[in-house]
Amino acid sequence: MRYIGNKTRLLPFILRTLGKSEIPVGSVHDAFAGTASVSRALKVQGWRVHSSDLLMSSYVFQRAYVVADCADPLLDDMAGELASVIPHEGFISRNFSPAGGNESKGRMYFTPANAGRIDAAREELERWRAAGKVGEDSYYLLLAAIIEGADRVANTAGVYASYMKRWQPNARRSFAITPERPVKGAQPARAHLMDATEAAKSIGAVDLLYIDPPYNSRQYVAYYHIPEILARGWGESDPAIRGKVGLLAGEEGRSQWYHAATSASHALVSFNSEGHLAPEALLSLLTKASSDGKVAHFSQRYRRYRADSDREGRHYHRDIALEHLYMVRLR
Repeated sequence: MRYIGNKTRLLPFILRTLGKSEIPVGSVHDAFAGTASVSRALKVQGWRVHSSDLLMSSYVFQRAYVVADCADPLLDDMAGELASVIPHEGFISRNFSPAGGNESKGRMYFTPANAGRIDAAREELERWRAAGKVGEDSYYLLLAAIIEGADRVANTAGVYASYMKRWQPNARRSFAITPERPVKGAQPARAHLMDATEAAKSIGAVDLLYIDPPYNSRQYVAYYHIPEILARGWGESDPAIRGKVGLLAGEEGRSQWYHAATSASHALVSFNSEGHLAPEALLSLLTKASSDGKVAHFSQRYRRYRADSDREGRHYHRDIALEHLYMVRLR
């Protein structure tokens, strides 16, 4: 899924850095899991993974890609059945597609055809769960596939804070559901739908804390409100939305993370040059938090996240960003 701060391309760098630290494979808390790419990679490496995030959409990815160890043999058949349900106008069609008319206020997130397919698949999956037709692991694997399938045909530049005023080529493609097969872990994993601080209290002592905090003041639910709506579903009552682009109503969740919240032995902190905090300031904070006054610092250049391309009146100044990793002994 297109996601700000996604670490998929940086996983080799993260795993190499972790290897240099010579910390034995053990238990880890991925405190801001996002799309769960780091949690999944650590699971493959043999770590006992605890992941957490405030967003339900992240929890879905955690359950599908980290907690689930095996898939139903009929998972692909179930995905095909969901994709073939007769499309109809549901919450997504009414609010995020021209099919909604006045109710959708001109929002062009999905074509009417794709919005109808997404509505039908999401509602059918919820009926399956209520009827006991699908197990919990398969439910989350299929729900993650619906969210990712919707993202592939979303008429956006990568985030949902706005939509394009003309249909992009990807938006004209047909919505499809392609579930990923889970990877068997050496140890069971757990997902937590809660603030990182509360999750750390619940998890207790771990060998490693991995922190990849948000890089700006706006919360991710504002950038990814439609994936969040798909993750939560709409059951008996429709989600309350507001504003021009249909953001979820209510306050945006903000983590109250602080150092004392964790009882981890070590911390690996990701931060990049797109963040508001200067690397020198973060290094100073981590030095104070370390048990021995030492912080190992690693960095790597990579192609920065771009929500869209250069165009008349707007040009990006930098295509390359710098990813920083800091390793700290806390106890």
